Amino acid sequence: MWTNWAKNQSADTPISRPASIAELQQAVARPESLRIVGAGHSFTPIVSGADRILDLSDLSLPAVQQGDGDRIWVNANARLKELSPALADQGFAFRNLGDINTQSLAGAVSTATHGTGRELPCLAAEITAARMVSANGDIVTTDDIPLEMAQVTLGMLGILTEAQISVVPKYNLRRQVRLAPLEESLEHMHQNWTANRNFEFFYIPFTGKAVELRHTLSDDPEGKAPRDLDMIAVKVLKLARNTGRFSGGLRSALLKLLTLAQSDEDYVGESWRVLCSDRHIRFKEMEYHLPPDVAGDVLQEVITRLHRDHKDIYFPIEVRQTAGDTACLSPFQGGPRISIAIHTDAEEDHSRYFNALEPLFVEAGGRPHWGKMHSLSYNDLSSLYPDFDRFCALREQLDPDDKFLTPSLARLFRP
Repeated sequence: MWTNWAKNQSADTPISRPASIAELQQAVARPESLRIVGAGHSFTPIVSGADRILDLSDLSLPAVQQGDGDRIWVNANARLKELSPALADQGFAFRNLGDINTQSLAGAVSTATHGTGRELPCLAAEITAARMVSANGDIVTTDDIPLEMAQVTLGMLGILTEAQISVVPKYNLRRQVRLAPLEESLEHMHQNWTANRNFEFFYIPFTGKAVELRHTLSDDPEGKAPRDLDMIAVKVLKLARNTGRFSGGLRSALLKLLTLAQSDEDYVGESWRVLCSDRHIRFKEMEYHLPPDVAGDVLQEVITRLHRDHKDIYFPIEVRQTAGDTACLSPFQGGPRISIAIHTDAEEDHSRYFNALEPLFVEAGGRPHWGKMHSLSYNDLSSLYPDFDRFCALREQLDPDDKFLTPSLARLFRP
């Protein structure tokens, strides 16, 4: 049985692992529907319902191939954590990354996964050319499919095998972390995105405090990374929530101890090691990307409702910003967006919390992260993306038998 990372999605469908492009072409040419799985870091049900599942982790392609200046061809089904050191061996790096790097590149770009940085786009925007296996088993490239269509696809135009990505010379980052009053983080968030290469913050529920993270370029030598205490912090937040069911005062005391124990960080390291971290505690997530001019007001209301109606929630709220791009299905098409992500324990019911807050995001013109939970359908999405129907028309042209279209995807991409 296949299950995703959060274990909220599963499928009993047989899994095949082609070892070559030729084997992959033969497998795809068969008439049954199929989906590709990577690291399973999506929370959505887009795999379930396919007749077959293909896992491309055994595909015999080098992780990184020869580059042409600042553009390098890579195995799109390699994990980001494998690609980063392989690029570094050639003197290069990703311009930016999210805080999780266990995903395959194909899975990350196909869902417009992103990091944070006002001038830094999502990973998909770094693709400058691509090779895919089409629904009939043929090889197609971005000479055949417009690049802006091929960058973010949810795997519906073909199976991404190789991607040419824009890279930069490898670099070090200085990571600085501090605890701040929430009001201060909200008041200065736009200035912080302007002043820092990377900026984000996490609101810790029911504390009035936010953890701010800044990254700036540095020529200083690498230092020793501080111990990652995120897992311990989340466990303390859960303990505080559980004790709060019996004593609100005890919950407040535990939360105060947690914030007092939060220490500032300041260290330098290789970019991908600084930007990325392990996530050992499983969660479910909803994330919406909002126009910057309304994001602050929406976040204020989200926190107000969290405090008023959702005292069982203990996971922090994450706030990031990403530069705009031109990909047809990118949530960042047309300009920068501020992303607000809410989370619940993977083993607990998310529906009351997510259902209560999602209308705030939608009413503000938010676009959902393609790899995270949302309830939108075709009518909603077609009004959010200027080129949505053009993408749908191309999808039907390239996959007339709906080989890559599962029931959940049909709800999103069919009228």
